[in-house]
This record gives sequence, structure tokens and C-alpha cells, in this order.
Amino acid sequence: MTLSTPLFHALNTRSLSEITDRIAGLQGEISSGKNDPRASADPVRALRLSAVNEQKDALDRFSTNVERVGSRLDQADIVLKEATNVQRRIRDLALRATSDTMASDERKSIGIEVTQLRQSLLGLANARDETGQALFGGFQTRADPFVEGPEGVSYRGDGGQIRLQVSESFSLAAGISGADVFGGEAGTTVFDAIDDFLSALGGDGSFPSDRVTSKGTMLVQPTPTREPGSWSMTLTGPAGEVALRFDAAAGSVSGAVDAINAQTALTGVSALRDPDTGGLVLSANGEIAISGVTASSVRSGPVMQVTPENGQPRAVMSADQTRSAVIGRLQAASDTLIDQRTRVGALSANASAQAEVIDTRKVMMAEATAQLEDLDLAAALTKLQQSLLSRDATQQSYVKITQKSLFDYLR
Repeated sequence: MTLSTPLFHALNTRSLSEITDRIAGLQGEISSGKNDPRASADPVRALRLSAVNEQKDALDRFSTNVERVGSRLDQADIVLKEATNVQRRIRDLALRATSDTMASDERKSIGIEVTQLRQSLLGLANARDETGQALFGGFQTRADPFVEGPEGVSYRGDGGQIRLQVSESFSLAAGISGADVFGGEAGTTVFDAIDDFLSALGGDGSFPSDRVTSKGTMLVQPTPTREPGSWSMTLTGPAGEVALRFDAAAGSVSGAVDAINAQTALTGVSALRDPDTGGLVLSANGEIAISGVTASSVRSGPVMQVTPENGQPRAVMSADQTRSAVIGRLQAASDTLIDQRTRVGALSANASAQAEVIDTRKVMMAEATAQLEDLDLAAALTKLQQSLLSRDATQQSYVKITQKSLFDYLR
């Protein structure tokens, strides 16, 4: 096959250019210590490197989420520690206030301090993290989860638990619901127990009872309410004891009169309406006792006032608002805070363990990246030497051939 001179020069020029580019590429790789990242240089290696880089990016996101989880849990732990101390102080004050040797003025002073502690506890319940999100609002993190209202503190959050992804198939809880810590989603809050304690102190600093007795006669005045409510109580008379139920509204006692008189044969107690006070006058030939009073329309405070035969009025509370019941609820609230702080500690430990897993995976990804990116220096130097020799040989051959002329062949 015959080659023209222009084609010969073009082929040799292209060959030298390719060798020169290859030499330049090898020299660049040797100076940087990295393999050629282009997919055209090694498609398989480029594909594997792309997958590794995606894993590294995902691990960075997971690491950020773990740090976020750890930060929120640490802040929740600090808040719960302080809340536990506040609640423990309230419980201790309540125990002091129930002492029979405690003076009335001292009980009033305790009530003032407990009121201030209650405000501190409310502030802790509405604590926020560094981004301004409520720690104990569940999924409702913008507004305060616990709000003061006419009927006490109510929970406006939910029972949700914020979770952040920390691996391809695992997420961590970044906090706990305020309903679990302070109550409120499906029942009463810790603030209700505190309010009951303050109410139990009473205006004169005394503790009302859930049972009152009298001989002969007794004046009973249920707490008036606008809304109708269902009442229940245990009435004990000289003849026996019965459980009574009746409806009352706006101070009306007609239902109670009918219910009591319907059981006179069993109790020995009769009732009539007192025209002066609008209350009930109970009478019997012996001792009369009222206990276990509940009223659906009275949410806190005394459910009725009873004036025994001796003429000294006494406030009657429902059984769940007596001193022993209130102390029990305050203690239960303290125990709940301790339990929830333990729960936060367990979640924090889990986050720390997951952070270690992510760090280990990052090291493995770094090693995999190094294996794919780092240059085999010995092999690269060998290829460079071969390319240099090939370039030199090509140049020498080209020079030799181009120096020949027709006269050289005719000699």
C-alpha cells in the first residue's frame, strides 16, 4: 500500500501528539498523586468512585442529624434536671404544709413560694432549643405547648416525637412529648396537681377534708355552678350507709332533697331545703356523715361547704383533692420527671452510639476513596518511562525517514 507524503506526516504528527498527551497526563497524575478522575480514563473506577462519594455525602447528612439529635436531647436533659429540682421543692413544701403543727401564716407563705415555683416550671415546660423550636411540643414546635388559661394550664402540643434519619433505614428520636413529661394530652397536667395543692391550702391556710360528720343536724351547701352537673356522695346515718347520685345546677338542691329522702328508711337521715341559705338541712337521731363527694361541674376547689351542729363551717373536697391525694399526685409528678429524664438519657446514649457507627463508616469510605483515587506511583512511573521511550523512538524514526530523498534511493 502506498502512502502519500502529506498522509505520512499527518499520521506521525497525530501519533506524537497522542504520546505527548499521554506523557503530560501521567506527569500530572504523578505530581498530584491521584488517578485521572475522568470517566473516559477508567469507566469502572469512575462509577465506583461516584457511588462512594454519594455514600460520603449521605454520611455527612446523617452526621449532621445525629449532632442535631444530640443537641436537642442534651438541652432536654438540662431542662428536665431543673424541672425535677423545682418539682421536688414543691413536693417538700407540700409535705411541710400538711403538718398539723404548721401555722396558718406559714402555710400562706408556702403558697406564695409554690406559686412562684409553678411559674418557673411553666417556663421550663415551654423551653426551646437553639433554633427556637419547643422542646416538649411534639410536632407542634412553633407555639408554646403549655398555655395558661382560666381553667389552669392546658397542653396545646401533641404526642408526636420528632425523628431524624441517621442511616439508610434508621431514625433517632430528637426529643420527647410534653404530654409524657408534664402530662396533658389525655389527662391532667402536673400544673393541675400544683393548683389542687394551692386550692387545698384554702383561704385560711387550712386543709379541707373529704369527710365531715355532725350530730343531729347538718347544713350542706353545694358549690354553685352555672352548668348542670352530676353529683355523687356517700351518706351515712344512724340506720346505715348509702351511695347517692343526683343532678344539680345553678345552686338548685331539689334533686339532692329527693335523693336523700328516698333513702331515709335505709339511713335514718331526712333532708329539706333551707330557705335562708338555699342549702340542705339534714337531720337524724344520731350521727350524720358525708364523704366521697364528687361533682362533674366542679373542676377544682371545695365541692361543698358543710356546717355541723357546732356551727363551724368546713369545706369539703373531692377525694382526689385531699391532702394525701395531692401529695401523692405531686410525688407521682416528680417520679414521672425522673423517669422521663432517664428516657432522655437512654436516647442520648443511643445517639452517641450511632455517631460512632457513622464515624466508622466515614473511615471506611475514606479508605475506599483512597484506593480508587490514589495513584500507583510505581506503575505510573513505568508507564511514563515507556511513553517517553516510545516518543523518542517515534521521533527518531520520523526524522530518519523524512531525511531520505529520491536521490538517496538512486545512489
